[in-house]
Amino acid sequence: MDYLILFVIVLYISILTNKIDSLQKHITRMNSNLIKIARQVGVPKDPLDDELKSIIDKEGKIKAIKKCREITGFGLKEAKDYVDNLK
Repeated sequence: MDYLILFVIVLYISILTNKIDSLQKHITRMNSNLIKIARQVGVPKDPLDDELKSIIDKEGKIKAIKKCREITGFGLKEAKDYVDNLK
C-alpha cells in the first residue's frame, strides 16, 4: 500500500513537471513573437539591444547570446536569432 501511494505521488510530480516545462516553452515562444511584432510595428527599441551590442563588441557574440538567454529566458536558437538580428 505504501508503494502505491509513493508511485502515485511520483507520477503526479512527473506530470506537473511536464506541464510546467510545456508552459515555460510556450511563454518563451510568445515572448519571441511579441518581440518580432514590436519590431515590425515600430515600438521603441529595448535597452537590452544596446546592452547586447556592447557585449558583442567587448566580449563576443557567445557572451551576448548567454546574456540574452539569462534575461529573456529564450532557448539557444531564439537567443542566437535575436542577437543575429541586432546588426
